[in-house]
Amino acid sequence: MRFFKNCPFLSIIVLISLCLFIYGILLTAGVLPASNTVNFSVDPETVGVAAAMQDIKSRFSNLVEGVQDRDYTVDYMPTEYVPDEELANNLGVDTGEDEEKGPEEEKEESESEKKDAEAAARRAERSERMKNGESEEFLKEAFKTRLPENDASDTGDSYDGFYSVGDGYFTGGDTVIIGDSREQGFGLYSGLDGIVSYAQKSYGVHQVFTKRWIDSEVGKLTLEEAMALNKGRFRKIYIMFGLNEMGWADETTFDNAYYQLIDMLKYYQPDAVIYVQSIINVTKSKSQTSNVFNNENITRRNEALKVVAEKEHVAYLDLNSVLTDEEGNLPEYYASDGIHISQKYMYIWVDFLKSHAVLSSGSDTQYVTGYTPEKDVSDIGENEEAGENDGSEAEESPDSENENNSESENAVDTESGGSDNIEIEDIAPAANGENTTENWETGEGIN
Repeated sequence: MRFFKNCPFLSIIVLISLCLFIYGILLTAGVLPASNTVNFSVDPETVGVAAAMQDIKSRFSNLVEGVQDRDYTVDYMPTEYVPDEELANNLGVDTGEDEEKGPEEEKEESESEKKDAEAAARRAERSERMKNGESEEFLKEAFKTRLPENDASDTGDSYDGFYSVGDGYFTGGDTVIIGDSREQGFGLYSGLDGIVSYAQKSYGVHQVFTKRWIDSEVGKLTLEEAMALNKGRFRKIYIMFGLNEMGWADETTFDNAYYQLIDMLKYYQPDAVIYVQSIINVTKSKSQTSNVFNNENITRRNEALKVVAEKEHVAYLDLNSVLTDEEGNLPEYYASDGIHISQKYMYIWVDFLKSHAVLSSGSDTQYVTGYTPEKDVSDIGENEEAGENDGSEAEESPDSENENNSESENAVDTESGGSDNIEIEDIAPAANGENTTENWETGEGIN
């Protein structure tokens, strides 16, 4: 008692530490339910206090942000997504399959179908002109990306392969990126205008159904609500989650959350190609100083992510095949904080996505590098044969004049994309002002 009287502040600290230790022990023993983001991969001697602090931090953050906990512990395999009934009541959105379309929506859908039909007709006409009865597959092989051995990217069984494309593939108003601070950085510094960004610092895959942060005309929205309001709008969806979730106690919980995210996207964006991007490795110095955010854990998580992509029949992109050195580390000079890619090296990421594009419709063919609708297929064959003779590939030596012509022909379509219900500037401001780089490479977004 004398100690508590003589040292009141120290006594409070001791009592708080003791309470945290007991709370942490109860969490690790499973007596108390833990939040999704609790990490038990720490020093066993401090696991009690560390787990308790992380759990309290997570719960307090969710309370402040108005985020409801969602149960991802139950095994979840790919299945049909069932929309939240409250979406229709809260947003006035009909989530059913038989929703009525207005005149403008029907006109846009009709024009899209007409464009795809015209593209299909052009392909059929060229196929008829092919020499020696060769099939249309030859046209595809002439431009298909040949992946190096270290590239584990995969289109899944829904598409025939990857192609190299121009900027128009991304900038037509039908591309959206979803993810954490790394993906937010891509939206800021990729140089690809017109991409809708639903990426935010510290954003986690477990928050896509619960965290309202996306600005819209009807107030703050969750990702699910934003997708409901923009139903059928997007044709390319790029996802990157995982680094903030490296500290999760159960990897199955992470997989279950990813499954539910993908199924929700499929429901509201049925015509979209969904790309699951690998978690980018960290630098060697960062990896060696962290029990959680290290490349060994990231590699294991990426292997699980590829399985998720395979089961969901979506594309998986192995970004580490171009963003890491021979030891599998992100080069130190790529990221000053060991995590976030610097703007000057963002082009590597951009070029990778350009060479790993899936053609979801006939209209996407117009963006394939080196391809023009007017080119005779026999000329394509000659170009491909010449490319094989000199050891080059068609996609690596595009005809710049043809590419420019293709982009100018489609400039009207690119600039006249549908209006965005979500103001992009409110989510990912243009990377022109001085404030856009403030605190970017600090690593503060990592939980």
